[in-house]
Amino acid sequence: EMARTRQLVAPKGTGALLSCALSPHDGGASLAVGGENAAALVFDLRGAHLVAHRLTAASGCFDSEDAVPCVAYNLAAPHALYCASGRTVTAWDLRRLPGATDARGARYGGDGATKSAPPTSDRCHRAPDDDGEFANANDDALSTEKKTNDRGAIDVYAHNSDEINHFVIDRKGAFMYAADDNCEVAVVNVDCGKAGGVKTKTLRNDGHENFVSCVALRGHKPREVVSGGLDARVCVWDRDRSAPVKRWSVSELIDAFDARVAEDADANVGEHPSPMMNPPFVHCVATWACERDPAHLDTKRLAAAACGDGTVALVDLDFEAKKPKSATGKKKKATHKSGARGANLSVPSVPAVFLGRGALGGAHASATSHVSFPGWGDGEFVVSGGNDRAIKLWRRREGGDGFFSHDNGGLVASAASVTLAHGRKANWMAHASSREACPGGGHVFVADTSETIGVYDANAFA
Repeated sequence: EMARTRQLVAPKGTGALLSCALSPHDGGASLAVGGENAAALVFDLRGAHLVAHRLTAASGCFDSEDAVPCVAYNLAAPHALYCASGRTVTAWDLRRLPGATDARGARYGGDGATKSAPPTSDRCHRAPDDDGEFANANDDALSTEKKTNDRGAIDVYAHNSDEINHFVIDRKGAFMYAADDNCEVAVVNVDCGKAGGVKTKTLRNDGHENFVSCVALRGHKPREVVSGGLDARVCVWDRDRSAPVKRWSVSELIDAFDARVAEDADANVGEHPSPMMNPPFVHCVATWACERDPAHLDTKRLAAAACGDGTVALVDLDFEAKKPKSATGKKKKATHKSGARGANLSVPSVPAVFLGRGALGGAHASATSHVSFPGWGDGEFVVSGGNDRAIKLWRRREGGDGFFSHDNGGLVASAASVTLAHGRKANWMAHASSREACPGGGHVFVADTSETIGVYDANAFA
């Protein structure tokens, strides 16, 4: 079982911790966190509760009524931290932010987050206009930029028409994808040389009909973005096309999966979560996000979706339904090969399986709130957190074909789960990129409804 190694305590008043992200630039020594009470901060993991940077509404960084639901780093901008707040994403230059404090308020190298002047340095990758300000077509964003200009803001991206829930930046630092409450994903070129970036496309047509909760990118297919929403849909988009190239209803995927399982007389059907009590809204989607390839290459085909019914949907994004042909050229009915009883389910006719449904382990007792493919798991694990205050680790069974196998034209899923009692609802999780622990210890960082980050060691699963 994963052991909790330590806790990181945010300053009082940060509110519930909604998001977290490990920096890819310093060996995982920095953890950025977004809070419910219009606050963001960066922990220096090499210290004991050391808060290296803190951004708050009181210091003019955010509107006091807006939470910070998402924070992220940019692989192409080593000193930049991106924070979503309201309808905008703001990029901050960490070199220009005020001095550090710890969770108890002790000061390090400055006079505090709201008083000290930031050190003089060049901006990361943006330059102001001739008048010294950042031009932006959106008046609200321009006002925000003027207010935060002297506190280390690099740029403000204001291209969404409603509150942003989540955003991601591609590996080249060229495009940002921001999902919002208006059923849209805004595609923004953030490396075009223009202040505020340029919106190149709105991904909406024939896509989502409710809030878009999360987006994820496919590293080996840089033009593709995956989205999940509270309409219980998973969509795959090309960034230059306004309509999805693929779209799945999770409810229909469940029906197809259940029908396929029912055909297998040898399968242990097990229990199914009730869709009436907990509809399968998609609260989070995840893909393999590490720069290196996973040990199990088929993981790159997958998107994991955290579903409201307590399950995790594993969707084969490259699935193409094809009927085999006989030697005479006529189509014949697809066949399947059953796996071991209760262990492997061969599913050649559906593009998804559901961890926590049927024979594939036990579901969360309530909605699954977060899911990820941890870098330390090398494609072998899926980690999920739920509203039931539990964290589940899903692992390929040894000797099996894993979550998916295309060797015989079929789709094979096998999983075992370990449940960890975290104690609070998991809002977001960040993971070490390898088996080597982050500075100070720990592989898994859990942001929950408290002002504390729980840190766990995953080496027990080596």
